[in-house]
Amino acid sequence: MKIKCPDCSTSYEIKTEAVGPEGRSVKCAKCGNRWFVSPDDDDASSDFKAAENSSTTGSDPDVTDKGEIDNAETDKDEADWAADSEADSQSDEAEQEPAEDSEPEEDIANFESPPADTPASADESKFAADLAADEGDAEDQVDIESQAKRPKIIVNPDKFRRNHIGALLGWLSRRNYRRLGGLLIFGVSIAALASFVLLRDSMVKQSPDLASLFQIIGFDVNLRGLEFRNLRTFSEIEDGKKVLVVEGSIRNLLDEANAVPAVRLSIRNSDLQEVYAWTVEPRTKALNGFDETRFRTILADPPEEASDIQVRFTDRGKRQIVLE
Repeated sequence: MKIKCPDCSTSYEIKTEAVGPEGRSVKCAKCGNRWFVSPDDDDASSDFKAAENSSTTGSDPDVTDKGEIDNAETDKDEADWAADSEADSQSDEAEQEPAEDSEPEEDIANFESPPADTPASADESKFAADLAADEGDAEDQVDIESQAKRPKIIVNPDKFRRNHIGALLGWLSRRNYRRLGGLLIFGVSIAALASFVLLRDSMVKQSPDLASLFQIIGFDVNLRGLEFRNLRTFSEIEDGKKVLVVEGSIRNLLDEANAVPAVRLSIRNSDLQEVYAWTVEPRTKALNGFDETRFRTILADPPEEASDIQVRFTDRGKRQIVLE
């Protein structure tokens, strides 16, 4: 395959296998220019095709008009050329026979002696050497990549598994325990206070003296689950006598049935001293969840020093007054 440098027009003869089926980049040994060569870029074939095209397309109209004269002259010239060439060949054979017999060693020497290197052949040799060096480098690179051993990657299956216990221990090891101790004491105090308030009824049942403590801090203690509502106290005149009337309702605060105890009423003076007291038992002895019942009692001839009345629950079985 023959290629030509596009810059200095130096021609080179290379093997088609060196270019490859896809082509490659080559470098001129004379000027150092690089260009891309494909298997189709053959300089000799392109020159031959160009000459053939020019011979077919470059026709002269004058020659076409004189075709018969030219054909006759051509036939005559061919006959003369054949006769001359036959005579020359016979004379050359007669001269070559004695020359070959007398000087065989000189011809062998002349045949074996290599011709002197021309600049074109030197450039071609250098170009071929560069091309071979490029091919050797490419082969070495391919061999290195093919023989390279990649390390085997070992994946730990437990790498992305979260260790909750270890994370908790690590978090605890980084904490300030002095601050944590203060927070722990504060949390325990809040929990104790909340339980003290929410469970006050059970605590008062176990220790009745705590009822006064809860009243001081503003929490009422209702052990029975009942409460008085709509209490009303007023005086009336019956049969010419003054009477004291006390009436109201009792409500069940629980969502279940609850027993109704007796009601104790006490009259106190201005010094909050108890002057007179009596007990009444409502006719209703039990209430369903969130039910109510009413009661009413009348006291004849109430004390003159009475200033207020205290009403509270008490156990049944004590002195009774009939309800109207």
